Amino acid sequence: MVSENRYSVLYTLKAQYHHIGCSSQAEAQSVLGLLMTDGNRIPVGIYDEKTDSFEWEIIGQYFHSQDSDSDQNSRLDEILTISRALRRRDSSWQPGYLQKPSFFA
Repeated sequence: MVSENRYSVLYTLKAQYHHIGCSSQAEAQSVLGLLMTDGNRIPVGIYDEKTDSFEWEIIGQYFHSQDSDSDQNSRLDEILTISRALRRRDSSWQPGYLQKPSFFA
């Protein structure tokens, strides 16, 4: 069974975090790839609600791995908190469904 919007692709736009809900890992990877070619949005990675885990995009993963363990844990805690907050905020608009904003809106 595929969970509706189990994944959130996080990105920043004008120094603020945003996300796009995706129902599968493949869809989330595709959206992340599209964000990498967007001149305005900066991809951060993919949050998996079911496992409460975060996968950094490839460049972010490299820099993240260069940090000390405590810095890595601190950054991961911060991004998980942001991911959960975005999902809570958006699920309150329409329970159980995250809106998918247009890339070029």
